[in-house]
Amino acid sequence: MNPSSGVNPLAAAILITWKRNAAYALRLAEDIDPARFVAQPVPGRTLNHPAWVFSHLNLYAAVAVDLASGRAFDDPADHRYGQKSEPLADPSAYPEKAALLEQWRVIHAAGERALEAAAPSLTSAPNPLPRWRAMHPTVGDMLVTLMVKHESGHLGQLSAWRRAMGLSRVPL
Repeated sequence: MNPSSGVNPLAAAILITWKRNAAYALRLAEDIDPARFVAQPVPGRTLNHPAWVFSHLNLYAAVAVDLASGRAFDDPADHRYGQKSEPLADPSAYPEKAALLEQWRVIHAAGERALEAAAPSLTSAPNPLPRWRAMHPTVGDMLVTLMVKHESGHLGQLSAWRRAMGLSRVPL
């Protein structure tokens, strides 16, 4: 893309994966019975189940949207679904499947709008969260991590959970 066109080239590149992840996640979840959203398929092991994956990713996707929109946000580290959280077997610890997937759709639509509107200077701005700044000095660095790497990694976990549950493979 032509930088003089006002389009942020990094934001435009991130948008490609953001859209693909949004659709892939919904395909991964569509045939899972809501009653199994916290199931653990491997005795004695705790896998990241769908309720945790969507709760966790919705939290960080909302942070990414705020970041891409130039808005302030709270550090998610100590949030109930933040980096220190663990998947729980209690379904009441999570919103219901329909609510999680609707939140996913809304956040991803907002993310698309934010990336499409991102000023060329946004991605080179300093990362506003000090604890992230050493590894991800700029907003662009953090957006790549949150909107591409982080989401893709957890969606891979969801895919593996599906297979361990005996569910079919979902094409990317």
